[in-house]
Formats: sequence, structure tokens, C-alpha cells
Amino acid sequence: MSDIHVGSGLFREELLLAAIEETNSLRPDLVAIAGDLTMEGYRWEFEEAKGYLDRLECPNIVYAMGNHDAKSVGYRHFEEFFGRRTHSVTMAVPEGEAKVVTLDSTKPDLDEGEIGREYYAWLDSEFRDWNRGPRILIVHHHVLAVPGTGRDVNILLDAGDVMAMLRELKVDLVLSGHRHVPYVWSISGVRIVHSGTVSSLRVRGTMPPSYNVIEFDEENVEVKLKQPGGTEEPLASFSRKPVTTSKFHPALERFVSYEDLPF
Repeated sequence: MSDIHVGSGLFREELLLAAIEETNSLRPDLVAIAGDLTMEGYRWEFEEAKGYLDRLECPNIVYAMGNHDAKSVGYRHFEEFFGRRTHSVTMAVPEGEAKVVTLDSTKPDLDEGEIGREYYAWLDSEFRDWNRGPRILIVHHHVLAVPGTGRDVNILLDAGDVMAMLRELKVDLVLSGHRHVPYVWSISGVRIVHSGTVSSLRVRGTMPPSYNVIEFDEENVEVKLKQPGGTEEPLASFSRKPVTTSKFHPALERFVSYEDLPF
């Protein structure tokens, strides 16, 4: 789920509580919150958001930071209440272990986002030799444009480099939000799953407040669109193993330059 927006006049508590109750009933292995927990990044907004999200009953809950959370020096409060903004965890799945990497794509007080070259080498090191299960990346900003969202000016500033890396590293799922419209892209084996806004009326076009339920096994992936307290419908489905005949031959380093981390 994504784009909770506690503090907005369009935030709806009943939607978030319904989504939390429904999520708990699923007994999920992972709950991914893809950013914009708050509206203005104020401390009281983070406190209120944590009060709601602490009701989630899941052993693995991962939070990404959104551009609204980065307002008003909000990253200080985010780190206090929800932990590190960029980190990696592993979690048990039926086939072994999943690697879940969360990246902070935000810039203070800006809507635009960027991963940044200084994190390319770290991202590569987390995913390249991982062979024990799914590779999952969580980032607030969208890597590819989302249809039905109007004029797009907030795509990742380094989206081309990042997308090339995701293909090279064979990342299975990218979970993001930001545009408030649920949509799924599948390109060169990389599945990018966007979430709508789960608990606000800051919606676009015909899409209602919603979150995604993702189920996958060794063969298939199913993505369902769920309205909090309402209906559920299919959003996307695909084979776990990508079916593609496309090949790209030049080496990644001819296009994307890695830099050592500055620490």
C-alpha cells in the first residue's frame, strides 16, 4: 500500500483502518508501505501514522519514504518512527528467502526523486548474486510513467540508469506509489507494480482509493486491486519466470557508471 497522507484534509481514517483490518486477515508474509505516510512531514503526522500502522499484524513490515515525508525536514521523524530510509532485509518464503531492498528516492522539499549514482554499487551488491529467492525493490517514485495520471513531471530523474540496472540484476518485483494510480508494467522480466492511494481522496481519474494484494509462488504471480472496505478485482497476472525472447548485448557498464559509496 502507499500514499496514506495522514494530515491531509482528504485523508480518511476509515479507509486506512479497513485496509489494516483486511491486511491482517490475509496473514501476509510481507507488508510494503511505499511512502507518503504523511502530508507535510510534521512530527505529529508521523506519530499519528505510526499509531495506525502499529495495528498491522505481520512479521515483516517495510517502509519507504515518500516526497511528502521529506517535507519540513521530515526524514528526521521518519527515521525515529519507522527506521532507516535505505536498507536491506531478508525474509522467509516457501521457496527459500526473499531479498527486500528499500531505497529512499526523495529530495528534501521536492516532488522529484532520484536514486543517485552513489547507491548504484550498493544496489548491485545486494541483488547481483542473490539466488535464494525473489528479489524485491521498494521505492516511492515510479521508474516508468503511469498512464491515467495526467502530465508526468516526477518520474525518477535517473530512471533510465535504474531501469537498466533492474534488468541486469534480474529484479523480480518493484513496488512503488507516488502517482495514486494502480498499474503494472512488465518489461524485460522486471515487474513494476504501482499502488494507488490507500486512505485519501487525492485520487486521479476513475481510480478509487486502493491497495494491492500480491500472491506469488514458484510458477505464477497474481496482483489484485482492493478497495478498502469494498470490492476486489484482478489487476495483473504473469508467470513467475519471465517469458521473453529479447536480448541486449552491450555490457551495462557501457551505459551506467558505478561510484563507490562515500562511507
